[in-house]
Amino acid sequence: MRRWILAGTAAWIVAAPNVAPAQGEDFWSGPTQMVAVDAVSGLENVEPESWARRALSTLARGKLLQGVPGRLLQGERPLNRLEFAAALAAALDALDTLIVGGEEHLTHTDLAVLERLQADFEPELALLRVRTAALEAKAGNLEANLFSPTAKLDGSVVLALNGGGGGAGSRLFTGFPDTSPAFGDALGASPVPATAANVTFLARSSLNLQASITGGDLLFLRLRGVAGYDIGALLPGIAGGLGPLFYAGGPNGTSYDQSTSAVATDGRATVSIDELYYTTDIDDNAKFRFLAAGRVNIGQLIDTNSFANNEEVDFSNGSFLNNQLITLSASSFFGPGFGLAWQINDAMRLRAIYTAGNGGAVSGDARNRLNAFGAPVGGFGAGGLFGGQTASVIELRIDPGPAASIKLQYARVVEQGAVLATVMPEAIRNSTNDAYGINAEWAITPHFALFGRYGIASTQVNAFDGYAFSGVRSNTWHVGFALPNLFAPGNNLSVAYGQPVRVFAGTATGLTAAGLTTSLVPSGTEGNIEIFYRLRLNDRVSLTPDLQFIVQPVHSRNSNGLAVGTLRAVFEF
Repeated sequence: MRRWILAGTAAWIVAAPNVAPAQGEDFWSGPTQMVAVDAVSGLENVEPESWARRALSTLARGKLLQGVPGRLLQGERPLNRLEFAAALAAALDALDTLIVGGEEHLTHTDLAVLERLQADFEPELALLRVRTAALEAKAGNLEANLFSPTAKLDGSVVLALNGGGGGAGSRLFTGFPDTSPAFGDALGASPVPATAANVTFLARSSLNLQASITGGDLLFLRLRGVAGYDIGALLPGIAGGLGPLFYAGGPNGTSYDQSTSAVATDGRATVSIDELYYTTDIDDNAKFRFLAAGRVNIGQLIDTNSFANNEEVDFSNGSFLNNQLITLSASSFFGPGFGLAWQINDAMRLRAIYTAGNGGAVSGDARNRLNAFGAPVGGFGAGGLFGGQTASVIELRIDPGPAASIKLQYARVVEQGAVLATVMPEAIRNSTNDAYGINAEWAITPHFALFGRYGIASTQVNAFDGYAFSGVRSNTWHVGFALPNLFAPGNNLSVAYGQPVRVFAGTATGLTAAGLTTSLVPSGTEGNIEIFYRLRLNDRVSLTPDLQFIVQPVHSRNSNGLAVGTLRAVFEF
């Protein structure tokens, strides 16, 4: 008999598979792939000098290391008798196969050892049989009362207290005409009192419906409602125009995508379908996935980061969640589109996505705009899926190791009547941004990680007669560190500093009639600082105190600094 069945059973259980999902996993990943490991070299975290390597090698040759998610084994934890009994049962099953197959001769000594093990663990094996029967009964009951055999419904609720502002007599110089964070005060500015704003209560509710038809696909639909303002509604343009709380809203709609009309302040929330897409494998090896979207958030599929990408559990400040030159969340570049993901190998992935901000319009731009003097203007852009506002983004992800990732990005974004989300319909037809970005993260240890993003863009402007723009260039960046599991599992202390999108070169002519200067470079550089500590109360509830400081808001050296404090509670279900 193959004695590796007995000698390796304990090692197999000690190296029990780790089934926890990877942090930062996104919707393009597809179902978890269970792999068959034929050699210990296929296990990523089994060191060559490990004492268990020899036993695991014999188990691998015997095909007992099957169904290991992600090729990871978790071998540094205690073993209990029930787990050993389960391993022994698997070994006995393998032995039955050998006996039926007649592969080897069994000695009396082998049979005696097996009989003793069976006798020693008979209570545990009996208990496992009882538990298996109970689990089968529960599974049958769940199937009978399931919401849907092919769909999953989950959601979250964010509740937050928010307050902040500047000191007595402080002020903030907002840009032209209060909506131009990238240009700051370069296009003209007016002072707004920046004393303490009202303390507000915010609420955002999300319901996610995820359905699979074939097992290798995903249909995702999200219902969301937002109520309450942050101080970005009073002091426009801060945090790159995204606001210090990305889950809040204001008079122009929701901060995260401005997809709705003015957000209510009395607690009511208008619920809308703000995201809808379908993704599926297009080959048998799950190397290629295709995306078709009715409305999709680029920043959820491209430019992801394990430590700065989710406003519910990570940073609240919108400028830290993505490279806005790549995803342009504030410019309503949510919309219909399609994409492709290619798993080149274990260490490289290529992803591309195309969206149209007004892809459902048969002509013109369906959204209302304001000109330089606050009057409504409409009808800009051809509209449709391939006209009007469009974004084409490609990203190459390289994983140099299991705890590090680098993403190289390129985006071409076409805006109608606007330059870098600054609406100037009287001056321009459209603008085209060519942006390059890098996104990096490195978990140096399980309790310390570094992350950051950098983006730079060049903008070409198609202006009307009498107006001209040249040499428009902009950039954005942020860096930070995280201390995961600080004091307890699931907790997290993180700190970040960064600069929202800012024009650092460029001139314009023909704008002086509106009292504007020719230089497009603002006088100051906004700096955002955020520190938070997420306290994981249980698997469903977390509480996060959050503190932010904003230096030279709206890229104006004349603006006084701001402080923002938030207490955020998140409920997941």
